[in-house]
Amino acid sequence: MIETIVPRDEQHWLQLRAEDITSTETPALFGLSPYTTLFELWHRKKDKLVLELEPNERMKWGTRLQDAIANGIGLDQGWSIRHMKEYIRDPELRMGSSFDFEIETLTPYGENGVGQIAEKGLLEIKNVDSLAFRDGWAIEGDDLEAPPHIELQVQHQLAVSGRKFAYIGALIGGNRVALIKREPDEKIIKEIKRRVASFWLTVVMEQEPKPDFAKDAAFITRLYGYAEPNKVLDARNDEKFTKLMIKYKEAGDRAKQAEEEKNIAKAELLTLAGDAEKVLGAGFTLSLGIVGEAEVTYTRKAYRAFKPSWKKSVEKENG
Repeated sequence: MIETIVPRDEQHWLQLRAEDITSTETPALFGLSPYTTLFELWHRKKDKLVLELEPNERMKWGTRLQDAIANGIGLDQGWSIRHMKEYIRDPELRMGSSFDFEIETLTPYGENGVGQIAEKGLLEIKNVDSLAFRDGWAIEGDDLEAPPHIELQVQHQLAVSGRKFAYIGALIGGNRVALIKREPDEKIIKEIKRRVASFWLTVVMEQEPKPDFAKDAAFITRLYGYAEPNKVLDARNDEKFTKLMIKYKEAGDRAKQAEEEKNIAKAELLTLAGDAEKVLGAGFTLSLGIVGEAEVTYTRKAYRAFKPSWKKSVEKENG
């Protein structure tokens, strides 16, 4: 039942990914994705939208250096390296994956190791700065574990591809390589497949997962970015709506007070600094140089307004 497809172009590749749970999305099913939540993933799959990550500088350079890192690892290990263009999917489960590289290793066998067995596996490349490695990768004796979302990503790739092994190849701090060999963990793969199947069932049944309002706030703002002209919702007897509006107002009042306190502190600091361009302090540096004049022109995208207004009686009751 496994399908292997070479995408015609990027748009075709994005269409394929929109139909499946991919290896980078599986961690969201476990609440372990640093990129998306279950709530956001559900809405994107329901609407067949692809999660497109806004790359930061580390991600940009990781992509640019990917081939060099893989080829360097291949030279060090004596592996043949092939960039994988194919997309592999299980159409019944709607579970698919793209891959970084295929590797071919040679394992000695026979008396005195005179023979060699060629085996093909996967190589997942990660470009990791030293602080991220220190804080996110687990080291126990000689054992090294990648962050959970990467470990799940690789098990997903092994499940879909049918390969017997994969390596996570991490370039750490630009000058040190860590290699982690992984084989299929049947218990983890079974749970991945169970959660993928359960996820698609909730989409079919239109059972929206509960949002995490702290993590999903930005996505919810985009999700509800449309207002029906002339539609009015009467929430005068809705206690929950009223409580949330008061909570919103109180948070805004605190933010306003904090902004005023910040401006007062800024004024006092400028008084102390005088005409200095830089101030060196105990544990801080304050730069006070002149930013040159510049004309800035841009087109503001449309957005949904959120502008409460309060009756005077309510403002008095809440201080």
